[in-house]
Amino acid sequence: MSAPNPLYRRLADDLRKAIASGQYPTGSLLPTESDLCATYQVSRHTARDALRILTDEGLIERRRGAGSVVIAAKPIGPFSQGWGEIGDILQYARDTRLVTLSYGAADAADIAAMGLDTAFSWIGIDGLRVRTTGGRPLAHTRICVRADLAPPRDALDDWPHAIAEYIARHAGVLAATIEQDISAIKLSRELAKSLHEHVGDPALRTRRRYLDASGQAYQASISIHPGEHFTYSMSVSR
Repeated sequence: MSAPNPLYRRLADDLRKAIASGQYPTGSLLPTESDLCATYQVSRHTARDALRILTDEGLIERRRGAGSVVIAAKPIGPFSQGWGEIGDILQYARDTRLVTLSYGAADAADIAAMGLDTAFSWIGIDGLRVRTTGGRPLAHTRICVRADLAPPRDALDDWPHAIAEYIARHAGVLAATIEQDISAIKLSRELAKSLHEHVGDPALRTRRRYLDASGQAYQASISIHPGEHFTYSMSVSR
């Protein structure tokens, strides 16, 4: 049996339908949190979470002193990641940016989880992937890069592409193969907080390993994507 739809999501669904029907046209204001609480008999926390969903979907904009302004009639779709060739994977990083949270020697646990060779030294990078246009984080990611190939910490802030592309441009090492596996998880308290989600919400865990022409892994990552905001697409041809 599937879990019941949380109240804040049901409220978001009602407001989304009202926007789509023209009840709240572009440029108009949605009811305030207090009005939503009174009309729907919900808590302020529930109303706030419902409005957060509409904000993340690009339907409304929260303006200080004005309230929730409708800015679009249809939500933007979830971030879609193609999976057909290496270019598709690198495109993900071109359409997003990495907000670096920490940079330093990689943890032994991360090195083991990513199946990396302990004979090398590794740099660990912890960060959040966000759309280039801003908004709530798309993913929490932990990256391990071979120390002799890793970009300097200050270079990451100004680099708009994948780290693998930085390595290709500055060190001449290309990804001949990218291995990827995906599994379903539930968000822990720590991940839910960093991704602005709820504890126990569904998420996708992706592990990627970048291999050079000799088959040696030189970079790897483990990323956690909130399930409802991320889609993987695949096309298979004979």
